[in-house]
Amino acid sequence: MQRTATASRSQGAGRNSATTRRRPGARRRREIAEPTPGRRAADLEALSARWQSALDAAGRALGAAGEYLPGPELRERRVALARETELTARALRELARGGREPAPWLSPSPVTNRMLGLPSRVRACVFDVEGVLTDSSRLHAWAWGQVFDDYLARLSEKTGWQLVPFDRRVDYHACVEGRSRLDGVQTFLRSRGIHIPLGHPDDRSSVETAFGLARRKGELLERRLLDEGVSTLPGARRYLEAARRAGLPRAVVYESASTLPMLEQAGIASLIDTRIDAAVIGAEALRSRPAPDLLLSACHHLGTAPEDVVTFTGSPAGVVAGVRAGMLTVAVADDALCETLQGFGAELAVASLGSLLDASLRPAVTDGH
Repeated sequence: MQRTATASRSQGAGRNSATTRRRPGARRRREIAEPTPGRRAADLEALSARWQSALDAAGRALGAAGEYLPGPELRERRVALARETELTARALRELARGGREPAPWLSPSPVTNRMLGLPSRVRACVFDVEGVLTDSSRLHAWAWGQVFDDYLARLSEKTGWQLVPFDRRVDYHACVEGRSRLDGVQTFLRSRGIHIPLGHPDDRSSVETAFGLARRKGELLERRLLDEGVSTLPGARRYLEAARRAGLPRAVVYESASTLPMLEQAGIASLIDTRIDAAVIGAEALRSRPAPDLLLSACHHLGTAPEDVVTFTGSPAGVVAGVRAGMLTVAVADDALCETLQGFGAELAVASLGSLLDASLRPAVTDGH
């Protein structure tokens, strides 16, 4: 009797184990949707990317097994995989409900370079932050305007000179966009025939040196970020997500010292693998664009040859830098500027990153991507 009871229990356990093995996705989805109390909140985007990888692998396995499985069984397994994908996406959305992160996304099929509007040779992506991923240019232009107009007003009062104020569109694009803060200060003031002492990196924001004005700009920008923040541009988040699903590493190049806070404010910091920002530029003594230094540094950090990388930029200096680096260069701007950027050498010009995406990857209007 004892042996019979033991055998019965073993058989029951075996049946339960077999059932569990047949439905691993259901168990994992329950673990996703019902996290252990006190467990640190998951990075939902990273979690959904791992699920995408697993589901894509299952799809490839079915494709490889197609010649060995009977047709009806193959169709049944494909339907089951599609259902698995749907249920997993639903579980991830449930986990995101009520949180601050956007709802995770799963592609209905494996993402390829073609679906990203890219040639197959591309192995990594480098993005401008300003004008390509976020609307941060308005904050930078405002902060520079405050700094320069205040300085010019004080100088005019001392000297009696009539000085033209900083134009937040024309002067911003011509003198400071895509430059380090120090370079921006000196370039703009030279455009007004003004020379200012360089000063010292420790200069306070009240000191009238290039370092002092640069510090003042940083303080104003930081305050504005806290008050107003930045947003992703239409289609930018989905493009980053899709590039990740396609296995393409992603870097940003941005001369700002506030690169990370801006990416965090826009909710896309976790989608970026490498940042070439003011700290890296200073540490590696990189020249500002149109020199190719920043882009070549990004390639080095990504471990990818420049000819296998695409750079997305919205400025003439960025286009020239991409061409000099030997990278596929895509201009992202409005129609008028796109024509100008193509004249500087951009191989492709688009209004937004989202316009490059295959229709099957584009978010619904309500997705907030």
